Amino acid sequence: MTWYGWAGLLLLAVSEIFLYRRIEPFFSWFYSFAWWSYILVADAVLFRIRGRSLLMSRRRELAAMLPLSVFIWLLFEAYNLVIRNWAYEGVPQQVWLRWPGYALAFATVLPGIFITSDLVEALVFRKRSGPAASEAVTLEGAPAARTSGLSICLGILLSVAPLVWPRIFFPAVWIGPIFLLNPFLDRLGFKKLSFNRAGGDRQRLVSLLLGGLFCGVAWEFWNFWAGSRWVYSVPYFGHWKVFEMPLLGFLGFPPFALECWILYHLFARLSRRLGPAAAWMWAAIAAVSLVIFFQVDRHTVLRYATGPFGR
Repeated sequence: MTWYGWAGLLLLAVSEIFLYRRIEPFFSWFYSFAWWSYILVADAVLFRIRGRSLLMSRRRELAAMLPLSVFIWLLFEAYNLVIRNWAYEGVPQQVWLRWPGYALAFATVLPGIFITSDLVEALVFRKRSGPAASEAVTLEGAPAARTSGLSICLGILLSVAPLVWPRIFFPAVWIGPIFLLNPFLDRLGFKKLSFNRAGGDRQRLVSLLLGGLFCGVAWEFWNFWAGSRWVYSVPYFGHWKVFEMPLLGFLGFPPFALECWILYHLFARLSRRLGPAAAWMWAAIAAVSLVIFFQVDRHTVLRYATGPFGR
């Protein structure tokens, strides 16, 4: 295993010990310590198995992935301003600590899902070469326009419904964008997600689903013990919980991984197509992100911490 894999193991062990002893900043910021440790370890294992990994082989891509990870999660935070399914407690009072803390935590979403999905693909399907599950594949041939049209219409309905009837259609947040946005990948020259056997499509889809489920369990497990954490308020299904998550809520993590994959490759492809004009896209992403940070502070944070680190 690479040096950073061992460093990740050491950091995770130290974080767990300091969490148990309630030592700051590890107690309040345990979630970020745990996830960045996991990313280092999982990537090192992936590199050992495949000889390629996100941190070792795709470093330039990683530089753009981190801010997109923050922004993509914030899109779901914007949904949550309406559906009100989760809230945060114990976050720092100081904005100069709180907002970088948001960014540091949200930046783990895409790397965590993608590295885990690539690792699932390598371990379950024994794939050692070719594009990894987290990567997009160039489309060969023309897209199927009729199927795309039906998918887009269904996606619009499922994406809008939670904003209009949030108490009934809140689960559609985790599936609507898939139907809405997946067809646009082939319009941009990439193969969209599908169950086709050709080209490893089914392996990619299953790897992402399993990777999302594993990450969901890890998110909830590490969040449960942290000083700064999120809690849920879900209609109808909120009584039977595993950690903080209502049991049926775990069904949302696999499709969430698909949404992350689709959104990431759409934004990444759009950025490359825009060329120098992509600076305006990144400026817009930064501006929207700051607005959502402000709205999260106003509407999603239940309780601010009294200590300097979030305790």
